[in-house]
Amino acid sequence: MSLETIFSSLKLMKRGLMILIIMALFPLFAVGGKGYFTWDFSDCEIKDILYAVSLDTGISIVPDDTVSGRGDLKFTGSDFNSAFDAFLLGNRLFVRREEKMWVVSKFKAWEENGLFNLDACDLLPAQIVEKLSVVCDFAITYDSLPAQKLSVHLRAQEKTAMVENLARVFGNYELKVLEGGLHISKKTDNWKNSGGSFSALDEGTLMVNQNENGAFFVDVKDVLFSEVVERLFSLKKEGPGFCLLGNGEVKVMRSFFYGLDFDGTLDKLCSQNGYGFFEEDDIYYIYADGNTKNSLLSKNRHWQKFPLCFAKSKDILPLLSMKFAKLETIVLQNNEGFLCNCNEKEALQINQLIGELDVQKSTYLVNLKYIKPKELLEYLPPDIDREALIAADDKSCLYFNGTEEAYKNLCKQIEVCDRPLARLSYDLLILQYDDVKQNQWATSLGAKVRSLGDRNDASVSLGSVMSLNMNVVTAFGLTFAAGLQNSIEENRSKVFADTTLHGVSGKQITFQSTNTYRYRDNNVDPDTGKPIYSGVTRELSSGIKLEVLGWVSGEGMITTSVSASISRQGLDTSSSTGNPPPTSEKLVTTEVCGKSGEPIILSGLVQDSDEENIKRTPFLSKLPLLGWLFKSRGKSSQKDQMVIYLVPHLLDQVEAEKDLYDEKWLSEKTRHITGLLQKEGGM
Repeated sequence: MSLETIFSSLKLMKRGLMILIIMALFPLFAVGGKGYFTWDFSDCEIKDILYAVSLDTGISIVPDDTVSGRGDLKFTGSDFNSAFDAFLLGNRLFVRREEKMWVVSKFKAWEENGLFNLDACDLLPAQIVEKLSVVCDFAITYDSLPAQKLSVHLRAQEKTAMVENLARVFGNYELKVLEGGLHISKKTDNWKNSGGSFSALDEGTLMVNQNENGAFFVDVKDVLFSEVVERLFSLKKEGPGFCLLGNGEVKVMRSFFYGLDFDGTLDKLCSQNGYGFFEEDDIYYIYADGNTKNSLLSKNRHWQKFPLCFAKSKDILPLLSMKFAKLETIVLQNNEGFLCNCNEKEALQINQLIGELDVQKSTYLVNLKYIKPKELLEYLPPDIDREALIAADDKSCLYFNGTEEAYKNLCKQIEVCDRPLARLSYDLLILQYDDVKQNQWATSLGAKVRSLGDRNDASVSLGSVMSLNMNVVTAFGLTFAAGLQNSIEENRSKVFADTTLHGVSGKQITFQSTNTYRYRDNNVDPDTGKPIYSGVTRELSSGIKLEVLGWVSGEGMITTSVSASISRQGLDTSSSTGNPPPTSEKLVTTEVCGKSGEPIILSGLVQDSDEENIKRTPFLSKLPLLGWLFKSRGKSSQKDQMVIYLVPHLLDQVEAEKDLYDEKWLSEKTRHITGLLQKEGGM
């Protein structure tokens, strides 16, 4: 059993199974009483839908061989004819209603008053011609017709005119009136069809003709090369024969040309399909030659030099490879251009492309105001070519190589990003509190009644607080300032740092006040237990370190990231143990967003320290043995806390407010003086 028979059996079994499934589920799709129908078909075979409807209605509905595809039918009601006509219209079908049978088709032709009408939807040309011949009862023969489906609608035409119009619709065809019928043939432009020169084979199309002048016409599609050679030599009734050497089962995919003599036609066919030939003893020997295609493709090509004046070969060649497939090129040294293996037509197009791209560019100096060239190159706007910019020796200049329009565009892009950063300042106050007594402040702020009839009198002594760099009263209030003054006077707190830090938005500022302890690295001698010092010197730092990073966000808000660390060095034990002194460190980090002038307070940097004190009596404490009687040792513990007060300011905003205040004050002063002058003038 052949494979085709197996597939045909499987297809019939699948179709039968589909019909059985539809019949089994039919009560779900078509339900109702006499004259009332309900159908619900979605994406089903049209033939199966027609069969199910035929079973339900009792009407013999038969699709012909033109009906195919899938469709939908959704209907509920008793008007079956209207629903069925809508179904046919939606699927581009026609019906011929007879007494015992309805025939559904994609083809419809009828005669009225001696003239013919035709409707055909999505049919092959051969199907249209065959159906028309049967319906209209006259003989129509045809050559090989196109294998592309089409739709035709013709009205009120005479028989011959209708077939002639069909031939035009099919393409390069014409109508020939023969004795007893009509023939649709492919146009040959008066080429003479010699015996056996045309054939419509199952494999494709083979047409080889020769006109009266001996020129050949070839129209071949999907035919064996050996078949084409046989047809070509069959036209040459006199002359040498041929001998095909090698495999002739190669197919000619498509070949169409005319106007050549016999040798020229044979040469074209052989070159196209990888063959060569030569004539000897009145016989053409045709042999396989793999170089014929390459020689045909490279015909009329030669190496040409294309010099470049301004552009580079690496910029031009990728464009050429996109425009011309498999183009051979060689890049010349020192940017002198390139060599290309091309024909005259390709050379003309390459020169035209080079003329458009190889243009002189100018060099412009780009001055930056606020940002550095390195920053611009790192965060380059998307419209700017990185290779067109070159950093100059100056730290604020760049060279740009390009056209004037590109330079103007660069300047517009730079205006967007070359802007001054917002300036920030930070009032910094670091206080060291005695952690035990820091909450025992006694403020000097008070109020009292002096005497009967006198006003209340409030007084406060700020003293050294007013001399601080930070405006404590404005930042924290009068009560805090008075308490701080009292704490400083009673030595319960002291000012560790009081300064102002300046910076720009987005740049980190570091404040550091540390002591550095240097010691030599050592190892312990395992025999003696004494330290052995090396030549390496190391460092230990203790104190306070502050890192501030602020940037201006929307609506003048300042986001500040603060990291503060405090470290303390313990007692020096290097002389006894050989190890560096111990250190302790506390770290606090925060990020705050607020308005300009709103203070930031960092606390919790608490340090505990133990100190050993030795009291001696002068001279007597140095006596041998008896000196211990004049010495006393004691230890003291101390607990301190560092509190950091930081007030950020947006300098541009402060200066703007100051200018506005000065302008307002000057305006009011001017109005006051003007009023006095007017008053004196009136007096």
